[in-house]
Amino acid sequence: MIFGLVLDPPVVGMAAAAAIAFAVMAVIIAKLATQAAEERAAGAAALADGTRKVSRRFDDAYKGSAVLQRAIELTANLAERRGVLGSVERSLRAADIPMRPAEVIFAYVVVAVVVPLSSLLFLRSTKLVLLSIVVFAVLPPYALRLIVKGRRKKFVGQLPDALTTLSGSLRAGRSLGQALEALAREVPAPMGRELRKIVAEVRLGRRLSDALDDAVERMGSPDFRWAVLAVQIQAEVGGNLAELLDRVAETMRGRSRLRGEVKALTAEGRASAGMLIVMPPALGGVMYAVNPAYMKPLFTETIGHAILGISTVMMLIGFLWMKKVVTIDV
Repeated sequence: MIFGLVLDPPVVGMAAAAAIAFAVMAVIIAKLATQAAEERAAGAAALADGTRKVSRRFDDAYKGSAVLQRAIELTANLAERRGVLGSVERSLRAADIPMRPAEVIFAYVVVAVVVPLSSLLFLRSTKLVLLSIVVFAVLPPYALRLIVKGRRKKFVGQLPDALTTLSGSLRAGRSLGQALEALAREVPAPMGRELRKIVAEVRLGRRLSDALDDAVERMGSPDFRWAVLAVQIQAEVGGNLAELLDRVAETMRGRSRLRGEVKALTAEGRASAGMLIVMPPALGGVMYAVNPAYMKPLFTETIGHAILGISTVMMLIGFLWMKKVVTIDV
């Protein structure tokens, strides 16, 4: 009892768990907000003088806590030994998230462990434990993959027009470096962001081919790799780069049109596969809500468990088979 109020122990436990879980994230979020404001204010000037950094560091956020620094170092060493650090770093670079992989892994582990464990110890609720596992352990990696996938898709969509614009700049008499710099100012993100990184690296003394290779690795786009190979081959053997870029852009547009046609032709099969997965559980949930006694044997009787298991296996087999049929690489 505090100030005449009776506090429910589960409520106190959940509040404590939330405070512990998000204490570490508060420092990182505050630093992100500060650096984002600084980047917006100094973005144009940084591009002009070539000093804009390719990646941002968060060392200052941890100078006040030696324990936190040590924990992050241990996390980095363990993740590197298990081969996780490089994978997370590539995903963060592809998503253009200015954080070190060790910091992200540490924050993820803290939240993914503390919140479910606190729910189990203080609330003693299996449903809340499962919910916290899904929200804090399963969703973050999935969300990162979605961000990377969406950014790459948008980048690939901008690529043909960017190559056409670059070709026009070359025909107008500009050098490749000048054309890339002009294109970086005109094209929106993510294409413009990646080109600005390339221009900044070249201004700092890095070879253009190395900067382009790094961008290819960061974006993971086969189409972009073709464009970079065209530039590198032209630099070695010579030729009309503007015409070559036009041909590459036209090939990409043709492949994009073909993908759209394939997607339209396989729409019915993809919809059927989705209904195969969604409809049975949804219909079962409706029937359980309308008449629980009718559905209860499925969950209480042995034969009901067998029926559920066989149905699930058959659903998965049907879904995977239909997905294999409608998946066509272009």
